[in-house]
Amino acid sequence: MLAAALCLWLCCGRTARADDDIKVSAAVADDDVDVGQEVDFTINVEGTNDAQVPEIINVDGLLITYVGPSSQTQIMFGWGLGGGGHFEQSVVHTYSIVPQRAGDYVIPAQDVVVNGKHYTTQEVKLRVGGGGSSGAGGAAGGGGAADAGTGNGALYFAEFVVPQDTAYIGEAVPIEVRIYVDRRVTAQLLELPEIKGEGFTVQKIDNKPVESEVTRNGQTYDMVSYKTAITGIKAGTLSLGPATLVAEAQLPVASPRRRLGGMFDDFPDPFGQMMQQMSPPQQIKITAQPVQITVKPLPAEGQPPSFSGAVGNFTLTATAKPGMVEAGDPITITAMIEGTGDFDRVTAPEFADASGWRTYPPSVKFDGDDDVGISGTKTFQIAVIPQAGQTKTPDLVWSYFDPEKGQYVTLTGKGSPVKVEGAAQPVATPVMAAQGGPSAAPTPKPAVADIAYIRADSDGWGRTFEPVYENRLFWAAQGGPLVALLAFVGVQVVRKRAADGEARLRAQWRREKDAALATMQRRDVPEGELYEAAARALRLDAAIQTGRAPETLDGTEVARARELDTVIATQVRRLFDQQAEVLYAGASGRRVAASPQARVDVMETVKGYENAKPAV
Repeated sequence: MLAAALCLWLCCGRTARADDDIKVSAAVADDDVDVGQEVDFTINVEGTNDAQVPEIINVDGLLITYVGPSSQTQIMFGWGLGGGGHFEQSVVHTYSIVPQRAGDYVIPAQDVVVNGKHYTTQEVKLRVGGGGSSGAGGAAGGGGAADAGTGNGALYFAEFVVPQDTAYIGEAVPIEVRIYVDRRVTAQLLELPEIKGEGFTVQKIDNKPVESEVTRNGQTYDMVSYKTAITGIKAGTLSLGPATLVAEAQLPVASPRRRLGGMFDDFPDPFGQMMQQMSPPQQIKITAQPVQITVKPLPAEGQPPSFSGAVGNFTLTATAKPGMVEAGDPITITAMIEGTGDFDRVTAPEFADASGWRTYPPSVKFDGDDDVGISGTKTFQIAVIPQAGQTKTPDLVWSYFDPEKGQYVTLTGKGSPVKVEGAAQPVATPVMAAQGGPSAAPTPKPAVADIAYIRADSDGWGRTFEPVYENRLFWAAQGGPLVALLAFVGVQVVRKRAADGEARLRAQWRREKDAALATMQRRDVPEGELYEAAARALRLDAAIQTGRAPETLDGTEVARARELDTVIATQVRRLFDQQAEVLYAGASGRRVAASPQARVDVMETVKGYENAKPAV
């Protein structure tokens, strides 16, 4: 009888609730947790057990993973006058949240779909503290800004190490980016740090970082240190950073707090002391917060003519080989600039006096003593040809700015002794009278007789009485002006063709320049191709201005083709030095992908060059 009554009740009563009875809500098991402590986030749907919820919820600083649904059906009996009853259906969708850094978070309202109709939950707030370990399986914090550089329980963080907070324009400052990862974290770095900072150029980051184990505030970290160097290119108080790095990691998590009815499950994990819980693999972003550096301008007073922008501490030596040549044979002068500074700004020394010598653009080679290229030796080999007898090669001069002394220094590379045999071509001299005798007197003309007889002959074309217009010499003389006219017309034609050829050549140079600029703008351009294309574009621009073949122009001649200010001129010379260094680096230097900052710096240099006025 009871079973029959139940079936009758089920048939007569309501079997489901209407859509108007659908209710959705969201909640966290605990709204105040520590970094790394797992907590449940749930979306509750009342009135149905078939609801669609988002599987992915993105909140920066929170790792949110969908766990799954849990449905429930209750039979509600109605024993009143109306009789009957109904089902109470509900479903709970659970997510796991692992905070990665401290802060106040808002989980936005979520969209829930039931039978094609959309419902929205309320926002949920979550406060995450920096906290430290909290018992078995506890975890320290993530890499938030408040934790950066201090440890303070963070699972990971990064910081800049800068030895000085002031520098001059062009001064190379060595820096480190240090990455700290808690020993309990399993992490793999996916890329080199990306350093941002307007007003700075950044040297190539050493891809062989130094690894060590350190302790910060009683917490043990694996530290990875990346070294590089920065150079200020404009004056002012500038911000270096942030520096960001992406890694794939599994983070230790605390036992989650789960809601059982209206209470929290706070019973300890009996295995917590023996097994560390880890999050699923995830990508984390580790950030070093910006630091402020004051960049001072170089003094204008006392700047020598041979200064090209190098700042640091250097020495100059010069040698020449061979020591004995014939006039017109080449001699190679080797100039070595050694020291510490931004070698991108170290250009070839100049000749103090090159009279009597023909000089050629130098070749360049750099040998670094460190991993970031701010200490080493830059070698220039300069070919010179003596035009006449010489006893030594010309002196070299080169200037730099010493930031420690706060003044300019000019170095001199003394010329090397050489023996040049032969002499310049002799100069024609006027013929002199015979030695010891009087000056030769002009021969007197013979005396003319008083009376001259009429001659019937002539020494010229008029030896006969033939009419002039019948004489060939007469008509030959008339052809002279015609020949001159034809010659003039020919010269004009040649000049026109030459002008047309020059115009076509300049048009070809413009097309080649556009192709070089297009290469520079490619996002995937290798570093070697970037600098080669930039140098090619500048040479072509200078060739268009001067009419000289681009292959014959070096960095100094390119800079002279336009009226450049000191900054742009220095950047142009530096670009050619970078191109030369990539060439000497071989194939390995050409395959390295150019960084976004390098592309921006090169494009700004080329644009600044093009905007300058052509030199008169």
